[in-house]
Amino acid sequence: MPFEIVTLTVGGLALRPQTISITASMEEAARSFDAKLKDGRFTRAQLLDLLAGSPAVTIRAAASDGIATVPGPMGGDLMLTGHVEKRQARLASDEGEISASGRSKTADAVDGSHEHTTGEFKDKDAKAILSELVQPMRLEVESDVEHKPRKIVRARPGETPFKVAERLARAEGFSITDTPEGKVKLAKASTRRHAGGIQPGGTSPACIDLSATHDDSKRASEVKVKAQAPDGYAPTALEIEESATDPAITRRRLRVITPPEAVTREEARKRAKWHRDRAAGKGVTASATVIGWRDAAGQIWTPGWLIAVEVPDVGLAQDMMIESVTFSQSGGDDGRHTLAELSLVDPRAYGGKGGKAAQSGKGWGLDKTGGDDS
Repeated sequence: MPFEIVTLTVGGLALRPQTISITASMEEAARSFDAKLKDGRFTRAQLLDLLAGSPAVTIRAAASDGIATVPGPMGGDLMLTGHVEKRQARLASDEGEISASGRSKTADAVDGSHEHTTGEFKDKDAKAILSELVQPMRLEVESDVEHKPRKIVRARPGETPFKVAERLARAEGFSITDTPEGKVKLAKASTRRHAGGIQPGGTSPACIDLSATHDDSKRASEVKVKAQAPDGYAPTALEIEESATDPAITRRRLRVITPPEAVTREEARKRAKWHRDRAAGKGVTASATVIGWRDAAGQIWTPGWLIAVEVPDVGLAQDMMIESVTFSQSGGDDGRHTLAELSLVDPRAYGGKGGKAAQSGKGWGLDKTGGDDS
């Protein structure tokens, strides 16, 4: 039974949402939620007071065993740790519900300016820089990316930690997302995979809708990075030019990247490959609506993880990466309205490998410098 017993805990009280939607994404630094709440212990006005002042909130989900009871505040898998940001009540509603929405704790790093004394960081890597910037916000940073120290990075006055992270992400080719615990996470495509797979007539998961898009419009036959080196005196050191080719694009389509900051030759080479692989990976996307919030092994669907997709009718026969997932639940406890909408992308868009099963259409191939080194 895919029905989830969802608990929204605020002010030490566990509430059972009437309906809920939670979105987590590799493209967003803060996951979000929308819920409709009603509780016989409180009037609508009391619920509004309980949710006032942007209180801390946690959301957990426990797979139902057929007995729809509310678990304790620590029951189930953690889905989100954050704050209630918006609440709404409607007098015309006969149900006595109120609507509440909010985001992960990491929203503070997206919205709030840094408080660093100098805004200057020397010989520190991306994780260390961001950790310093978000420490006053009582946030933590974790990373599954191998970072190298950068000679100097400056955070502009008034700039948010997220904007600084964006600049570092473009330079190093990682994504900025968050964790269920409300930590900032620096990530690329994971090598971890979900149990089961999406295929016609499959039940692990049961897919009720699937669409795929194959788009070559952002791909180039050659990606060239032209940059200035951070040090050196000879023309070959000062003027850097590195490129990566995409043999699937047979006509001449050149894309030139000019980073605003100085980069080394190795960084320019990696950046050219990253832009090439990113465009090719983003050209193979899919959207799948599945019943339930979990894979065949009971694992909550997780952005960054891989899932096998074998649906020849839409041109997909490869591993795909979950780019984002929206969990939703409404209606009764029969599971028909417990859904997950998976936005899927070829893992090379996030620095992952295409894998042996990457056979989606004829135009996917890249040269041997792709994937592993991006």
